Amino acid sequence: MKIDFDDLKTDLLARIDRGIKHGSSVGAEAVEVYIINTENLNINMQSGMIDATQGGQVGVGARVAIGKKIGFASASGISDDAVNYAIESALRVAKYTQEDEKWHSFVHNTDDGQEGIIDDSVLEITSEEAVSGANQIFMEAKQYDERVVSVTGNVFVGHGAFAVGNSEGTAKASASTGAGCVVYLTAVVGQKSKTAIDFAIGRGVPEFEGIGAAGAAKAINLLDSKPLGESTQIPTFFNNLAAGQLIATALQTSVNGKSVVEGRSSFADKVGDFVGAPELTLMDEHVLEDPGCQSIDSEGYPRKTIPLIEKGILKSFVFDNYYSKIFETENTGNAARFGAQSFEAVPLIGPKTVSIAPGSKNLEELAAEIDNGVLVTDLLMGMFTANQVSGDFSIVAPSSYKIENGEIAYAVDPLAIGGNMYKALKTLSGIGNDNDLTFVGKIPCIRFEGFTVSG
Repeated sequence: MKIDFDDLKTDLLARIDRGIKHGSSVGAEAVEVYIINTENLNINMQSGMIDATQGGQVGVGARVAIGKKIGFASASGISDDAVNYAIESALRVAKYTQEDEKWHSFVHNTDDGQEGIIDDSVLEITSEEAVSGANQIFMEAKQYDERVVSVTGNVFVGHGAFAVGNSEGTAKASASTGAGCVVYLTAVVGQKSKTAIDFAIGRGVPEFEGIGAAGAAKAINLLDSKPLGESTQIPTFFNNLAAGQLIATALQTSVNGKSVVEGRSSFADKVGDFVGAPELTLMDEHVLEDPGCQSIDSEGYPRKTIPLIEKGILKSFVFDNYYSKIFETENTGNAARFGAQSFEAVPLIGPKTVSIAPGSKNLEELAAEIDNGVLVTDLLMGMFTANQVSGDFSIVAPSSYKIENGEIAYAVDPLAIGGNMYKALKTLSGIGNDNDLTFVGKIPCIRFEGFTVSG
């Protein structure tokens, strides 16, 4: 399948231009139109069954301003009729909406951002090949060991483009390709059941070979787990997947411009202060190999790398157009539309790809520095319940290992871990060199101090 992404973006921008002109003709004082056209192929693995579903997003979201009254509406499809319907519906909503005294305008910016990598392998793979890849993962896992009783997950491939334009003169579009897979493997012996995860993600189709076997090996290793047998404070080492969950949760409110403006961020008055260990440099990075990398945010502002914490010092927050004007600071291009159908959502603020500058040592070398500690791997349970104001959290780590005398000694039963995610940024004592791309960004393994571990 051959797709000319330049033609696709040009088409979306032409539809937006016609829509803005229509909005002006029916009485809108200011108009913003967001149009998306993507195609996705999902191959699902469930209980030995593998099935393929095709879908995507094809729709329009419109915001209309009448003075300081703002209305939003959306419609499926990207025909002129659908665009006009969304605009007219948003206009009707605006007429009956209370004024927002803090409203200024839609984005006015003509600068271009850098597009992510366009990988033709996403366009060339057939549904049969994707199904074959999923089947290879499944068969590898099942053949690895008879104790692997369940293999679930999916292979996903997608491509497309979106465009944003408004009556302020902004008119931009961004295209992307992306693919990956995630697999959950459950191994059982007697009454003991253990689940592990493996994944691959990028702008192009991943290499499927080895994923099923690697995940199965993790699940089998966990079957030999033992109780930790104590409640104590010991060095707690998170691999990149687990560390990514903790870091993403810690940033969810603390560096969000909306939370800063509303006084809900614990970092609100700490720009220039140490909020992390001196070895911690963390950014919202414009990663070209990330499937979510776009040249613009969902309001049309150019995306770029934003330094958040540099050598432990808080440098910046992330903003969209609305809250940057209230805070009287630069827009960082972090408007995002969340949800399965992004055109149905108004823009909110969110980091795009959280990245931590890697250290010089790998996981094994950092573990070798620990006489007595634990290694937490895979996904955490309960991280979403963390107190965003205080930073306190209590989680369960189902997949963990005991570290003794510098060696990853044996698997342990699920651990309860408690601590404070903001203090954790200051008390981390080691950062690995393995900042591979995960679902939240490029996060290496991280060693923390001060957590209470029970099991």
